[in-house]
Amino acid sequence: MIEDQKGIRPTTTNQTVEQIMSQLVNVARADAVFGQPMERGNAIVIPCSEVSVGLGLGSGSGPIDEKGNSTGGGYGAGGGARGRPIAAIIITQEGARVEPIMDMTKIALAALSTGAFMLFWLGRLSRVTRSDKGPSLKQFKKAIGE
Repeated sequence: MIEDQKGIRPTTTNQTVEQIMSQLVNVARADAVFGQPMERGNAIVIPCSEVSVGLGLGSGSGPIDEKGNSTGGGYGAGGGARGRPIAAIIITQEGARVEPIMDMTKIALAALSTGAFMLFWLGRLSRVTRSDKGPSLKQFKKAIGE
């Protein structure tokens, strides 16, 4: 039997699922997405984040013996949540604006991946076009990996 954080032992699988779902709803509430407003000079800043939640449930079974009892079994569950800052809402006398928070690591990885992809295909294309007569259909198919 699974115990929750408060040490309460659920009596059925439905109660366990209900507890997990209520905790997931609690994680994704507005307070988790929008932080407490802060005053900075003449401006009010409200931090905003992205909350992602995942959940997986499973079960199992096994062969039934001569008496009609199941000899197998198994249950499992897993989940996780993460949050990351994505923007800040800035409210001033002139109005409100949203300032995005850029994840430079993701931008750099995307640029490196794109650059490597382009270099790879340019290299393959240059090998094919170096022949004197130009590439044949067979060479072209070979170059694109068919």
